[in-house]
Amino acid sequence: MKKISVLVLLGLFWGPLQAEVVKNLYNAQVPVAQRGQAALKDAAAEGLRQVLVRVSGREDVASFGDVQRALPKAESLLNQYHYSNKLVDGRDQLFIDFSFSEVEVNRLLSQAGLPVWDKNRPQTLVWLVVDDFSGRHFVSEASDPEIVQALREAAAQRGLPLVFPVLDIDDKLQLTTGQVWSMDLEAVRKAAERYRTSQILTGRLTRLSTSWIANFAVINGIDEDLLDRQAPELADILRPVVNSVADELASRFAVIRSGQSGAREHIVVSGIGNFRDYARLLTYLEGVAVVEHANPVWVSGAQAVIELHLEGSMDKARQFFLLDKKLLDDNNPGVAFTQSNLPVEQVHSYYRWQSRP
Repeated sequence: MKKISVLVLLGLFWGPLQAEVVKNLYNAQVPVAQRGQAALKDAAAEGLRQVLVRVSGREDVASFGDVQRALPKAESLLNQYHYSNKLVDGRDQLFIDFSFSEVEVNRLLSQAGLPVWDKNRPQTLVWLVVDDFSGRHFVSEASDPEIVQALREAAAQRGLPLVFPVLDIDDKLQLTTGQVWSMDLEAVRKAAERYRTSQILTGRLTRLSTSWIANFAVINGIDEDLLDRQAPELADILRPVVNSVADELASRFAVIRSGQSGAREHIVVSGIGNFRDYARLLTYLEGVAVVEHANPVWVSGAQAVIELHLEGSMDKARQFFLLDKKLLDDNNPGVAFTQSNLPVEQVHSYYRWQSRP
């Protein structure tokens, strides 16, 4: 993989991003040959491993000692399980559907010194061109269900929300198949601006008689990661690039919860219209993955000074603010907060509360 630093308009990538609450992070479905305690134990271990990969954001999670010791006891972390059947390649396959305890899974990861990635995750825009028997065209659900399904399955394994361009007249005026095929990444950036996603996965796929060839670019703010693949199976082409996207996002948003007090930073929040806004602000801040506590230091009118107790850095907290779009940067906070007697140099940053429910 090659990494190329590029200059981009930071406003595009550091403005509010599109996010999605990912469901079923703590659920897993594992195929089994038969019912029975031995099959249940093995399947529960595999189900827990899948859940830990999604929740931690790390593919190598099972290599850690605490996790290795927990996998044989995976049943103790279950909320419930049940058997189900469905057709796979024309055959009836037995599965066990597991639902693991969010509290217990998060506790295990914390005890192992591993991160927890919140359910609210950035979307990745997938803008690809494929060259196959029908010619060269944009990948879409209608024209290429096999490709889209393979992408969604790989993304589901990592808890990664994907979105695809609507390919309406605006998209087609902004970007051509030729520009994507030639890897014109500046043109892709411009066309993708309307979608406001954290990451962009773009590139070209070629279907040969017995294999696939692909050239991808993962655009992440100021970086581009280039990945070339050739494999007989489509899944073996797409899985590595989806994992690359997931790894990058997890490095930015997953939080190691040590249980110990971390940094303390003061922020000024404006735009608080009433007591309901104030209550919602504190509830929101307390729910941000990297924030341990949010303590009001001073409140007057539409403005408040909040002391944040963090499990991580303020930069990571800001990533969540931008993702959730509840707190936006405030370039004109005024001077009312100076009545709090908190020295200006002790204020880390300024935000404006978005009061919509």
